[in-house]
Amino acid sequence: EGSIYNVEAKEIKGEKYIVSFDITDLSDSTTVKFFVKRSVFDQELSDKIKKGKYLRVQGDVQFDKYSKEINIMAKNIMTAAAPAPRMDDSEEKRVELHLHTQMSSMDGVTHVKKYIQRAIDWGHKAIAITDHGVVQAFPDAMNAVGKADLKVIYGVEAYLIDDLGSVVTMPRGQSLDDTFVVFDIETTGLSRETESITEIGAVKLQDGKIVDRFSTFVNPEKPISDEITKLTGITDEMVADAPVIQDILPKFLDFCGDAVMVAHNANFDMGFIRVNAERKCNIEVKNTVLDTLELSRSLLPELNKHKLNLVCDHLGVSLEGHHRAVNDAEATAEVFRKFIDMLVENKIYHVDDINVFSSQTVNYKKLKAHHAIILAKNYTGLRNLYELVSLAHLDYFHRRPRIPKSKLIQHRDGLILGSACEAGELYRAILEGKPKQVIEELVNFYDYLEIQPLGNNKFMIDSPRVENVHSMQDIININKRIVALADEHNKPVVGTCDVHFINPEDEIKDWVHCLNNPWSGTSMSYEVTPNYSESGWMATKTIVVYDFIDAKICAGGATPQEAITACEEAIKVLTEKYYVEEADADTEE
Repeated sequence: EGSIYNVEAKEIKGEKYIVSFDITDLSDSTTVKFFVKRSVFDQELSDKIKKGKYLRVQGDVQFDKYSKEINIMAKNIMTAAAPAPRMDDSEEKRVELHLHTQMSSMDGVTHVKKYIQRAIDWGHKAIAITDHGVVQAFPDAMNAVGKADLKVIYGVEAYLIDDLGSVVTMPRGQSLDDTFVVFDIETTGLSRETESITEIGAVKLQDGKIVDRFSTFVNPEKPISDEITKLTGITDEMVADAPVIQDILPKFLDFCGDAVMVAHNANFDMGFIRVNAERKCNIEVKNTVLDTLELSRSLLPELNKHKLNLVCDHLGVSLEGHHRAVNDAEATAEVFRKFIDMLVENKIYHVDDINVFSSQTVNYKKLKAHHAIILAKNYTGLRNLYELVSLAHLDYFHRRPRIPKSKLIQHRDGLILGSACEAGELYRAILEGKPKQVIEELVNFYDYLEIQPLGNNKFMIDSPRVENVHSMQDIININKRIVALADEHNKPVVGTCDVHFINPEDEIKDWVHCLNNPWSGTSMSYEVTPNYSESGWMATKTIVVYDFIDAKICAGGATPQEAITACEEAIKVLTEKYYVEEADADTEE
């Protein structure tokens, strides 16, 4: 059984046709052929066998030597009842707050009119339009609603860049004359999840002068690869008798005390330090962190690259034995001392002021963009949204239209900000194990937090770029963490489907788009044969509750979470209450 999507009738000898039509049940397709008298087809069958008709076919499966493919030679053909269209039978309807139309370049595949009609057919009260960086679908969305009782929530999935300065993390008012520990580590590899520290080297500065040093090998309790030995010069023999990280890390952190910890590419070094401190030593690292890599981008904009050896060459700092922790720490300390002098020349005397200075000199093209959902709740918000999108395309475009946080803050009136998907900065901060204070600051920056179906993020399990997601349970745990953060900080949490197509079977179109998108982060994560039950399609409330809210189900049920309810004025982009419910025992699977 299936629906016809193509029909062709070729006339042959004897006033006959050979009729072939393509039929699909949306899981597979085939070609059906049969012979018939021309008069019979024209007078009796042409209205019954045409595009869109739903038929049941019986025949012989055979290899067609003309088309060079397997098809069906029909013996019996009859009309059949097409499956009923998907409907939302939920008593309380959900509101989709994350949806992409075909205006999302190389991503969405469905026209906004189809989404609007589906929402009307399902009895939904509202629907959000959040294309990637653009608002071109708004006019068609408005016209498609007509006189229906449906409210369009106008929004965008923005590419947000943090131009507020990322040199210093968790500043606490320290002056440049306070104590700093400039350190470096060597490791057995790049992943803090699977690799180990082999060396720690550090230099303590007070009043800009070196007052103490710390240097030790660390037994990684695993072999060091030839590649790492070639890079660092550290061999298995050199670390064989060294203390393990559980013994040495508390001593290093005691050496640091409450000093500002300084490193070149601090995300890497501090990532290893925090993971080992928390998991192996049960210590939470709360120190302020300063990244000389980011600082060099502000102070030395003339450099195209800011690797430690290049910065040392530019400043005339000696760097011998590069890729040895103690040597790199000494060199970074000298670089940092020169940076302190440069900051003072710019009248920067406190650590807190460095980020402000950095934001004024930042190279926007070098900042990493994260996704964020921006919704307009009134006419003021809609106007601000248009201005932000215009700025993103005219002033801050780099591969994608990017919106700086500073501009978003200036134009935030009338806008509602959501944390978006796994490409959002909150989700990424959780993935990367950022400090608790950093994550809490991000939670407070957004108006509501977002979680999505487990299938949306399933690609991370096999992705080499995601280190600490190895199973579906890891994804569930992240959803739980986001819900817990929302509870803790009194933020609404909403469940969205990150809709890219209207029906599950449409996924193949989106898959082809992603495969051809050079900037798609998920193009290689789709299977060759897409799984239509995974994610990305417009879902009913029941489906949503029993999929991405697995975070709640696995927690044994929880208090319902109210979605955002703030849209107002003439646009009336109102979302209604939207609950995360506990699944019944007999339907939980």
